[in-house]
Amino acid sequence: MISDTDFPRVVAAAGQGEEWALTALYRAYQPLLLRYLRAQEGDAGDDLASEAWIGVARGLARFQGDEDAFRCWLFTIARRRLIEFRRRHARRRTDAVAADRLDVVDVRGGLDPEVDVLDRLSAQSAVDEMVAALPREQAEVVLLRVVGGLPVVEVARLVERSPGHVRVLCHRALRKLAERYGPEVRTA
Repeated sequence: MISDTDFPRVVAAAGQGEEWALTALYRAYQPLLLRYLRAQEGDAGDDLASEAWIGVARGLARFQGDEDAFRCWLFTIARRRLIEFRRRHARRRTDAVAADRLDVVDVRGGLDPEVDVLDRLSAQSAVDEMVAALPREQAEVVLLRVVGGLPVVEVARLVERSPGHVRVLCHRALRKLAERYGPEVRTA
């Protein structure tokens, strides 16, 4: 992350189009943004992150605030792109192929070793796997809280729910993860 003392200078320079400042913002926040968007929409996460950064670039000259405000603004833009993406795809539904048919590549009676290795290399991380086991609404609030580092009030504003509802969703998600991934993890 960018230090609190350097942040205003970096944002001001980025708003004026300074490449070094834009690079600093991108390096600091792109990993968090990708984690959130990939967990929400898989492979489309990279494209959605690019669209979010375009939105940031368009509005950066007008942005005012500290690092927390920037993070909230960035994730608000990303979430809006995510909603737009889901709306577009809901209109263009296609028949999905069953997952069990995609996992097996038959090359004259056997699996293709190259495909098998590439599949394993591109497998989701443990965090992505855990979040994938949650209902969409719970996954989103946990990702915004943990990955995005947003406070409950900001998450509530983004998902258009009350702060109490966001806390309940987080609690249920964490309880579900604790039940699924081991007795050593407990929630209060």
